[in-house]
Amino acid sequence: MVTDGAGEAVKGQAPGELFPDLSLLHRLERMTIASRSRVRGTMQGKRKSNALGSSLEFADYRAYTPGDDFRRIDWNVYGRTGRAYIRQFWDEQEIAVRLWVDVSRSMCFESAELPPTGSGGQKGMLGMHSTNKLLYALRLAACIGYAGLAGEDKVEAAIFEDRAVNRMPPLRGRGSAARLFAFLTQAAAAADAAREPAVQGNAALSEPFRLPGVMPRTPGQSWVFTDGLYESGIEEALSALTAARQDVVFVHVLGPGELKPELTGERRLIDVETGSGKEVAVGPAVLKAYQAALAEHCEYIRQLCSACGCAYIQVDTGVPFAETVLKQFHQQGLLKG
Repeated sequence: MVTDGAGEAVKGQAPGELFPDLSLLHRLERMTIASRSRVRGTMQGKRKSNALGSSLEFADYRAYTPGDDFRRIDWNVYGRTGRAYIRQFWDEQEIAVRLWVDVSRSMCFESAELPPTGSGGQKGMLGMHSTNKLLYALRLAACIGYAGLAGEDKVEAAIFEDRAVNRMPPLRGRGSAARLFAFLTQAAAAADAAREPAVQGNAALSEPFRLPGVMPRTPGQSWVFTDGLYESGIEEALSALTAARQDVVFVHVLGPGELKPELTGERRLIDVETGSGKEVAVGPAVLKAYQAALAEHCEYIRQLCSACGCAYIQVDTGVPFAETVLKQFHQQGLLKG
């Protein structure tokens, strides 16, 4: 199932929920999303494309032919060689920034459900330092989306789980940020409310990307925010996106309770995806085996990303999300400025 829509934003509402400290938005306005390759967009923007155009950045020379703009002749070269060459410049175009947020059950592992939109935004999961993976992913997506809108890029957003994708139409301009924030908040809340009590078996990550009309038709940059807790389909999803000419950034979202669990004694561990449980005696040996399995899984995803030419970044929801955006994303070359 694929649906489109963007909820109407109430002024100041969605930003207040996603950004308890609104000063972060002002800092994002001075940053741009890094693109690892020159882009081909459809409208004017700030990105250097792989086409030639009218920006101020010099690209190359070519021989003058009748009909060319004589104002682009480099007279210094003509004086040295006696031949007329014109200067060519890189075109500046927008890039399509696409945000894919996983709203599967495991993404709500660290905390309770999303409260209704407009419930205050300062308590529970929507607190400033919440470790809920879904909220963290939404906030990171909102940051990237806002930086894209402020940088004159086209921004699209979609939330996905199992075999369903809910997305909003493309947005342009900083004035569209409220619609983006409202969509991310409301769409995730709606997905949580409509979710079945339990599912039988984990769907592959590739399932949502196989739906008709989901894959992008134009080149761009796709940010995938997920905890990666899928038994299969990760490689297929990455391959499908790269085949669709996407510059993919895989943001692996994990919480403190997963990275460093603090469990001891007899426990009943429940799979949040299937609802099935298992009695486990948690001790040092079990925790050590868990840490080894987690490290192996993360390395597996990292290698898949490397093989597909995708960027991989692991984030810890125990770290304030503003620090992740302004420091970790910047240090890994995902954001500039």
